Amino acid sequence: MSLTTDTRLAETDDRVPLSDPNFLSIWFVGGLTGVIRWFQLLALGVYTFDTTNSPLLVSIVPLLWMLPLALFGPLIGAIADRLNRNMLLSGSLAMITLVSGTMAGLAWAGELEFQHIAVASFLSGIFWATDMPVRRRLLGDLSRGAVSTAMSLDAATGNATRMLGPLLGGLTLQFVGLFGVFFFSAAAYAICFVLVVVVVRIRVPGRASPVGSFTLFSDLRAGIRYVRGDRNLRRILAITIAFNVFGFPFTSMIPVLGREYLGLDAFMVGVLSSLEGLGAFAGALLVAWMARPANYFQIYLWGTFTYISLILYLSILAYVFGGPHHSLIVASIVLMMTGIAGACFSAMQSTLTYLGASLEYRSRVLGVLTLCIGSGPIGFFNVGWMADIWGAPTALLVMSLEGLFVLLLLWLYATDENSA
Repeated sequence: MSLTTDTRLAETDDRVPLSDPNFLSIWFVGGLTGVIRWFQLLALGVYTFDTTNSPLLVSIVPLLWMLPLALFGPLIGAIADRLNRNMLLSGSLAMITLVSGTMAGLAWAGELEFQHIAVASFLSGIFWATDMPVRRRLLGDLSRGAVSTAMSLDAATGNATRMLGPLLGGLTLQFVGLFGVFFFSAAAYAICFVLVVVVVRIRVPGRASPVGSFTLFSDLRAGIRYVRGDRNLRRILAITIAFNVFGFPFTSMIPVLGREYLGLDAFMVGVLSSLEGLGAFAGALLVAWMARPANYFQIYLWGTFTYISLILYLSILAYVFGGPHHSLIVASIVLMMTGIAGACFSAMQSTLTYLGASLEYRSRVLGVLTLCIGSGPIGFFNVGWMADIWGAPTALLVMSLEGLFVLLLLWLYATDENSA
């Protein structure tokens, strides 16, 4: 597969505006909310496995976080093209602050049950469905032409949160409990809300230019048609679907591997999970340094292939773990390598999609990207269901083989398309 040269991939500068308080605020919000995302996912995964002993229910938690991306992603993208994106961001932050505060109250009263966690996970997913078409669109708009550098910086920050979040989540769950998890989440979301409302003063217009129909659903259909008519965007988004169905869902099995196969406590499961984030952080910094428009797509494609291949390797290792200390060291190394590969995917995903769409369609195309990311629940259910039946190692083995087969089909299809 190759990405042909496109004038839309041109950038005017490579220096992000770090002196701009608006850019810094939007970037900081992404970092702090990212910490809370992984903070909660790790804690809720460990808590669910401890209370239900069901890998399927463990995988249901991130499934519910991702489901709204498929249900609402393109719609939010269409809305973000018509309304003020600052208002949408502050509204979503207010909503998620209220959700976390309510969950903290339920945990304090001792009335928290799995169905409450399921509802909160779904509502958290609605908040995350706004990130691509709203917050990242704002970040790109504020980058002053240094789009790939801004997106790589944001990806590096997001990957750092994948290191810090699980560490804090495991530590908080072990020593404070689920009340502390939701209390600190509500406090962090409230800080972000105040920051957006008080500090951010830019008013980015809802739409850069008119594109025909003025109805919301026509905008939504227009975004999907635009992607279908662009061969490069189709390839980018097809790889996104493969990654989110056959790659990323493996993260839901880390608490299961840590608890059942390595015998780790909640804090050490958090340490194990954070190592994937450590690798991703290092990888994102590497990508920001070495990425150039000519190799964006190659970084994206090979990062995806390597990520899924390492999951296959981890699944094989899980069958032959030779004692807690040896197993932990080997698993840690593989997870760090997986994080580096995942960083290549995540940094280039936003960059390629943003730059591959014309200005007036960017929010809608990012909404379609959110829809493709929202295919993840299929993968989370798939790996959780198989883990319930055959165990986590077999589930990861089958899922990774499926993913490599799909990438092979995409490569064959791209080869036929290029030769046509």
